[in-house]
Amino acid sequence: MQKTEIFPQSDEVSPFTPIKFRQRGGRKVIIPSDDSTIQKYITKPATNTPLINAIARAFYWSKLIDLGIVASGSEIAAREGLEPSTVNERLRLSLLSPTIIESILNGTESEGLRMQWLTRNSFPDDWNKQENLFKCIPDTLPDVQDPLVV
Repeated sequence: MQKTEIFPQSDEVSPFTPIKFRQRGGRKVIIPSDDSTIQKYITKPATNTPLINAIARAFYWSKLIDLGIVASGSEIAAREGLEPSTVNERLRLSLLSPTIIESILNGTESEGLRMQWLTRNSFPDDWNKQENLFKCIPDTLPDVQDPLVV
């Protein structure tokens, strides 16, 4: 519900709605307070577009390697004009559990699950172990712009 403030010196009425600003996927998003009427209409969480694009590229590059169009991540890097380490880090994203990928696509992943975390930390090959590991990622990380975001 919207709160109103009446200033004693005048007859003006000022609507006041408390809001928060959060960083989601490289963008700043306005999050209304829990008692706000706007909150009722927001049903879909924000999606992490850079992470989704990186996962899509990882699957595309993995397909190129599987089909024999390119031999390695280094060859992809030469074609794309990227560093080989960047391509190989991104190729690891194609090994993520389908459940984790689905949560990223739906925007329901942990806020701490960002490109920065995925490129700086290793994760197991076993999907069950991945899901247990990603449940432990804290929801709040310092807001640091990730220079590796595509």
